[in-house]
Amino acid sequence: MKHKLDRVLRIRGLLEDLAHFDLEKKTAEMRALEGGAERQRYRAMALRGEAFEVLGSRAASVTTPWLMGIADADIHAWKRDKLAGQADARKPAVEAAQAEFFARRLDRRQIEMLVEDDVRAEEKERTRWEQKQVDDWFQSGRGVRQRRRKK
Repeated sequence: MKHKLDRVLRIRGLLEDLAHFDLEKKTAEMRALEGGAERQRYRAMALRGEAFEVLGSRAASVTTPWLMGIADADIHAWKRDKLAGQADARKPAVEAAQAEFFARRLDRRQIEMLVEDDVRAEEKERTRWEQKQVDDWFQSGRGVRQRRRKK
């Protein structure tokens, strides 16, 4: 029984590790997309700031650089929205991977408790067997005779 439980525990541990790696991978992908969206937001803000500076300088040919700056800012804002949407789309997969990981962890811990209970039961049985051997030895009279000889 013990060997089967040890094997099951080892398998459950490996499944928990796989679920943990899957969770880490999906979380990293989602965070990378969120980071990319944040970088695009900063770029869009910087480009809009530059465009408004050009517009504020009131140079003779302000219109074209200003429009290009605003267009670039809009492109970065669009990229940000796209990346943020992709990150949001991955959140359910991350939550599912997290639930799977916790379920695997619970499963492994339950098997671990079974193994520990089995070890305790075997230890208790061994102690009982040893005590029975001692009791039988004393009941057989050998213990009594040897005690009389020692006196």
